[in-house]
Amino acid sequence: MRVIDAQQAAEMVPDGATLAVSGGGYRVVPESLIEAVADRFARSGSPRGLTVVAIAMIERGRGGKGGAESGLNRLARSGLMARIITSSFSRASSNELNVLIEGNGTAAYNFPMGTLVQLLRATAAGRKGFATPVGIGTFVDPRLGGGKVNARAKDDLCRLVEFEGEEMIYYPRLPVDVALVKASAADERGNLYYDRDAFDHGTIEIAMAAHQSGGKVIAEVNRVVGVGDIHPRMGRIPGRLVSAVVVQPDSWEDEQDPLLTGAARRVLPPPSSRNLPRDFVARLAVDRLPAGAMVNLGAGVPMYEVPEAARRMGRTDLYFTVEQGPMGGWPQVGGVSRNPELILDQNEVFQFYEGGGPDVSILSFGEVDRFGNINVSRFSGMLPGCGGFVNIVHGVRDLMFCGTLTTGGLEETLDTGGLRIEREGRIRRFVDDVEQITFNARLGLASGKRATVVTDRGIFSITPDGLVLREIVPGVDLKRDVLDRIPFPVEVAPDLKPIASHLLVPASPEAAPAREVRQA
Repeated sequence: MRVIDAQQAAEMVPDGATLAVSGGGYRVVPESLIEAVADRFARSGSPRGLTVVAIAMIERGRGGKGGAESGLNRLARSGLMARIITSSFSRASSNELNVLIEGNGTAAYNFPMGTLVQLLRATAAGRKGFATPVGIGTFVDPRLGGGKVNARAKDDLCRLVEFEGEEMIYYPRLPVDVALVKASAADERGNLYYDRDAFDHGTIEIAMAAHQSGGKVIAEVNRVVGVGDIHPRMGRIPGRLVSAVVVQPDSWEDEQDPLLTGAARRVLPPPSSRNLPRDFVARLAVDRLPAGAMVNLGAGVPMYEVPEAARRMGRTDLYFTVEQGPMGGWPQVGGVSRNPELILDQNEVFQFYEGGGPDVSILSFGEVDRFGNINVSRFSGMLPGCGGFVNIVHGVRDLMFCGTLTTGGLEETLDTGGLRIEREGRIRRFVDDVEQITFNARLGLASGKRATVVTDRGIFSITPDGLVLREIVPGVDLKRDVLDRIPFPVEVAPDLKPIASHLLVPASPEAAPAREVRQA
């Protein structure tokens, strides 16, 4: 095993290379290697013209806050990054990568997370490419943009094909020149282990794609151990694939918290009694879940608030799963789970999701339009990207899209008498036409899916004819608070029902009106 420092690793990245980087958020991220590449470019102007591939956005932030000057933002420099291919971008529009993309400083492509993982796996297997029906009818469809994010993205990186009468999107193989990966440990033969990480987030696909392409794999690890010191099941990348190892002993904040990695189990503190609009939406969603359901949770309200709502409601019968790999336990921000029961590789997770494995998926929405199309990837000046959303909605048959009807300064008060809107949000989330289609309602319904939009004011069904309001929250004025806030006609069900009273949990007596923070 060859051990080098981060500066030596950066020298191994040539100009014009395709550089694949592991990680999601701040987990399994080779931060010291990314920093060294950026520092080398600042000193010497090299490496230049890189194509950067990442399974998801990498930055040290949480819930749309922080992350500047970390992760992929370090590489967001004119001349260094010629192209970026990833499933998600920063949720903070002011962070460096998003600014570079919006200014056309690099060509940007947004592909579904599961599709990227499977494309890298196909590359690793020596195949010519990868074809999938996932994304047909969405912004990834070549007829609707092919995942191109900005004007600088001129090359077509996917194309429409037909196989046995079914339309598919074909992605040519994606050779990788250099892979920068992170692991908990390397042994003396260079084998990489993930015994202290909450997931591996496609690192094996990145490493194998680089190896098959004749490229280099450089690993950042926290420690070096003896052969056999760690159970072989914790190993993910064979030492034969690894060109060099950089030892960086420090982990960042809760990156390797045993509660999240499965190394320890603890009794969780009681859930918060907070009662923001998004907490109410989460309660409405949980209340609709059948007993014993396996439930996928997406980013935003689902991953942040739904688990806490379920805990408050005593729903220990539910089995949660998130796209990063954790199965069971109680998910939280960042795609991790407290007290997980299993942790799968991402390729396995997306195969399961695309095959319709979970009973229900609870997802966020950024925009909803008159046809019932959902947009989570680009809206209101934000560019979060699609993440694994497109893969999930392709397979799971019962979909719930959650959010508030408006956002941006929204203030509401909830008590046992109902909901009072103290101050309306500035931004309407129901629009005539979504900026991008991330879920195609017409195609989804035609394939037999059930789709529901859960909001702070009522619950809508998505039908072939548009939206139908099925349930309304007590205290909400149908015309003023719902219909007048939607710029297109919405059918009101003849048997419109009030939301069940047991879901109207009052705020604490000293609480001011709950204020909704704008967040996807």
